[in-house]
Amino acid sequence: MKPNWFYILLSLSSGARYGTAIQDDVRTLSDGAVRLWPATLYGSLEELVGKGWLEEVSDDERPEVISGRERFYRITPPGRAALKAEVERIEGLARVARQRLALRTVTS
Repeated sequence: MKPNWFYILLSLSSGARYGTAIQDDVRTLSDGAVRLWPATLYGSLEELVGKGWLEEVSDDERPEVISGRERFYRITPPGRAALKAEVERIEGLARVARQRLALRTVTS
């Protein structure tokens, strides 16, 4: 999974957001390491919608305090499953890395 997809799905796992809010949340989640510029963000959102992992929130479900120009997105059940699978994959990699590092320390 592309890192920006991971962070977008992670951001939306806690609730629907619009573009700028996703950008800000991803920056926070990644401690500033991931910055989604508009072309990357909106290209990624389009790809994730195309995969069925995100959906755009309909006009009648949007918060009324928003100006109306923002497009809100939310994670879908398949998107949540993809995020969960990626988290499990990353945890597995971390487990193997820890084991290898511990082995190297013991045999050095």
